[in-house]
Amino acid sequence: MKTTIILSMLLLPSMLWGQVINHFDNLDSKWNVAKTYPSANQQNPNFAATTTTVFGFQGDTIINDELWFKLYSTNDSLFHNDLLYRGLLREENNKVFYLDTLNQLDTLYDFSLNVGDSILFDLHGMYPEWLQVVSVDNIQINGDDYRRIKFAEPAFQAFDQLNEIWIEGIGSIHGPLFPNFPVTFSQEQPDSMLLICSFSNNQHIWQHPSYSDCYINIVLGTEQREVYDIKIYPNPFTNKIHIENNKMGRYELTILNGLGQTIKKTQISNDNQTIDLTDLEAGIYFLKIDNHLNTKTLKIVKRH
Repeated sequence: MKTTIILSMLLLPSMLWGQVINHFDNLDSKWNVAKTYPSANQQNPNFAATTTTVFGFQGDTIINDELWFKLYSTNDSLFHNDLLYRGLLREENNKVFYLDTLNQLDTLYDFSLNVGDSILFDLHGMYPEWLQVVSVDNIQINGDDYRRIKFAEPAFQAFDQLNEIWIEGIGSIHGPLFPNFPVTFSQEQPDSMLLICSFSNNQHIWQHPSYSDCYINIVLGTEQREVYDIKIYPNPFTNKIHIENNKMGRYELTILNGLGQTIKKTQISNDNQTIDLTDLEAGIYFLKIDNHLNTKTLKIVKRH
């Protein structure tokens, strides 16, 4: 009986979603969300900061015979430290249910919506408004078709924009929990919250076209630390990666797996370096680059 239950659960995502990888039904799923906002001071009157929050699952629980995944968030790019509990998520029949930290239950997503259907958005927690689905189409991600649902703009804000779009199996383009507390964004100053990368089923799924990195941290007081232009390509890779850096000098390169375990460590002194990673299994890895003055962590994906 136990074997039958486990096999049914493993087959369920593929039966429901086809080729679409359902982030809400994979415990290894991660969403990297970059928020850009004005952060000026007298010396930098036009400065805009960008910080990244990583959302992901850490364990599960059973409530009334239903399996729920525990959702956390952190500013740690490796998703190891300072994890903040955000509630529970469960997917069933193209819907994603959310049980928040106050045990309030809500339907977070319904990926079966069609044009003309409406969803109640409680904008800024103060302005509830029913917004219609204005278009439904498909977007290709890694060669697979994902259903894309676009909503109408709210009526009450003249110079702000919601720009809410859901991608089947991934969620809002503003982050996985955005429908629970939706906000509008100013069109007159730097103001955005965007899903820049997502990972699920040991694969890099979503990459925002405006971002080349999956983790952005630009804030006053630390921007001088990002003086080294490090490029890693190809990413995803098959056997080898090439690392280019702008006069960073000698540095230590550490390769970690998705659990944060060190796989390989080496000292590098060249501006350009090719690393052979043929022996690694397909999956998600992290490169930690440290020259004792600055540390940068980058995510890489090895293909089958």
